[in-house]
Amino acid sequence: AELAKNTEEGKRIYYENCFYCHGDDLAGNGHFAKGFNPPPANFQSTGTIAQLTESFLFWRIAKGGPGLPTESTPWDSAMPVWEDYLSDTEIWQVILYLYDAIPYDPRTWGDEDHGGGH
Repeated sequence: AELAKNTEEGKRIYYENCFYCHGDDLAGNGHFAKGFNPPPANFQSTGTIAQLTESFLFWRIAKGGPGLPTESTPWDSAMPVWEDYLSDTEIWQVILYLYDAIPYDPRTWGDEDHGGGH
């Protein structure tokens, strides 16, 4: 029940903040997506959630584009520094929603295969 409540809250936060770029179907095709290079992450792709650990995802959301290391230049993500706007709990709730909404399992430490279906 607690998980369902947190996942539902994560969905609300997603639609309040992330939806404009990452889209209704979480495929990186929101209203503002076309203006960005690189485009917003497509969470339906096997190259995103299925390849990332929870801790990386949390770091990536919290730090946003400005948190990217200089090695990633010239790729300059337009994603906001969400830790300035959302609490740690809210960021985890969004992650729970993403895991619930997409057909892939997140990658875990020591996971030799690259994510599977539910």
